[in-house]
Amino acid sequence: MAALRDRPRACSSCDDGRVGPPRWFDTHAHLERYEPGELGPLLDRAAAAGVERVLAVSTGIVSSRRTVRLPPAVLRAVGAHPLQAAEGTGGLERLATAPGVVAIGEAGFDAQGPALVVQEAVFRSQCGLAADRRLAVVLHVDAAWEPFLAAADALAAVPVVVRHYFTADAVQAAWHAERGHYLSFGRPLLRDPALAAVARDYPAGLLLVETDAYPLPGRTTEPADVVAVGERLGALRGWAPDEAAARLWENSGRAFGLPV
Repeated sequence: MAALRDRPRACSSCDDGRVGPPRWFDTHAHLERYEPGELGPLLDRAAAAGVERVLAVSTGIVSSRRTVRLPPAVLRAVGAHPLQAAEGTGGLERLATAPGVVAIGEAGFDAQGPALVVQEAVFRSQCGLAADRRLAVVLHVDAAWEPFLAAADALAAVPVVVRHYFTADAVQAAWHAERGHYLSFGRPLLRDPALAAVARDYPAGLLLVETDAYPLPGRTTEPADVVAVGERLGALRGWAPDEAAARLWENSGRAFGLPV
């Protein structure tokens, strides 16, 4: 398997005047769900498409244990998805110290999850850990906006908040923009005009792209597909593909505390 981090470093403006190929960052994929025989080719296809960084995001403690054992070519987020909140966060503090961990998540609220009091306790615990470790929080909010708002004060000390796979309306986007939160867009951006309007108007320095890739029968999305999302976002903003890649690369690096 060709490690993403071992690819030649691309540049938008090289010291010798050459222009390097665009480099892309998939800020959300569930790589721990793939079988080892699938993961290598998947990362090779991503690298061939110019995707030089992928953030592997976890959905629970067991998931987080698998995530930290992924190849060093990928970055990691460890945490407890609200659907798994009943499992708690035991052991998460130790997992957050593993090499390559740059974020806590997914953390948040989901209308299909366990009791809201359970979700809130797990959410607050993860926000506290992110604040202590100076890590970003990867935020999941799915049809549970009001419960999230009631607990959003927990984000006050978190250095960076990334609302992942944003598909909500302009009202929610404005709430996040007022607080300097990043919005990450996935493949729905390719087909949803209302979402396109949100992405077109959101602060340029707070935009990210992702695939939310995971294996599922009939679903073929994978990290290589983030290029199409990034190019669509660029077109909405009037950016050429190379400019879109450069801007999103810088935004992503800043969000997760990485060199750009």
